[in-house]
Parts: sequence; C-alpha cells; structure tokens
Amino acid sequence: MYKLLIILIVLIIYETLIMLKRKLNRRTLFQSAKNRAIETNKKLLVIGDPYNGVASISTGNDYDCGDLCIDLTGCPKCTNSIKTKLEDIISEINLDEYIIYISCVLEYVDELPKILSYLNKVDSKDIYVVTVEWYSLNAFFYPYYLTNENSPKNIIYFKNNKIEYFKTETILNDTIYFL
Repeated sequence: MYKLLIILIVLIIYETLIMLKRKLNRRTLFQSAKNRAIETNKKLLVIGDPYNGVASISTGNDYDCGDLCIDLTGCPKCTNSIKTKLEDIISEINLDEYIIYISCVLEYVDELPKILSYLNKVDSKDIYVVTVEWYSLNAFFYPYYLTNENSPKNIIYFKNNKIEYFKTETILNDTIYFL
C-alpha cells in the first residue's frame, strides 16, 4: 500500500509539472502571437477553446479568444466562435488574414495532413503552436472525458516554426515491434 501511495504522489507531481510547463508555453506563445497580430495588422485566429481543459478550468485560462476562435466543443465564452472540427472549416478561412495560435488541438484531429496542407501555405512567422506532451497522462485521458474522442492520434513537434508529426499508432506499433 505504501509503494502504491508513493507511485501515486510521484505521478501527481509529474503531471502537475508538465501542466505548469504547458501553461507557461501557452501564455508565452499567445502573447507572442498577439504581439505579431498587432505588428502586422492581422486578426488573431485562436484554435482551441481558451476556457476548456483541466488546467484552464482549475487554474484559469492562459490565453483569450482572439478575433475568431474555433474548437470542436465551440468556444462558448467567446463572442466570435465556430463550433466544428478544424478539418471541416480550415479550407473556408483565408488564413493569410490571420496570425494563427493553436493550443493542444492538432494531436486529436482526424485529418492532420489536410490541415497541414493549409497551414504550410502560411508564413511560418504567423503560426504559434502549443502541443500536449504525448507522454503525459492528460494527453490520453482528457479528450475521452471531454468529447468522447480517442487518445491522441498524432504526436506533434513544433520546432523552428515548422510543424512535424507522427501518427500515434505508428510509434506504438514500432515500439511494440522492437520490444
């Protein structure tokens, strides 16, 4: 029983540290996106409800709605929002008019290559992406309880203003194969 309690405490500390890092990344990147929108006189497109998620609900949101907010669950506290899957709306938006801030959404979309085909046409300086750490427990449990979606479908890396990804099942299959 004692060992189980220790494991539980370590997991809680681990997840809390990951959440705090993600919250800092959200705040920092959102402020950068907001500043870029002001510099370029472009509107700010937010993808991912700023008031949803375990960390936002428990400790407050880290970013605001921007000029337009898109999310699968909608952005009910935002005045200008669209409730839809990103892959269903992205082709209808003139992305060149926006600075794009994406928070913890790309990991869960069904048609990531389609979405990236549109995002890759935008100046890389105009895209800001925060990702869910694929190795966190939150990544696997959060979407199911919120939207009944499965665990992450994609592992996202945003390095040097470039979005790279791996399909989750590819990583898991390779890992199983090499065991």
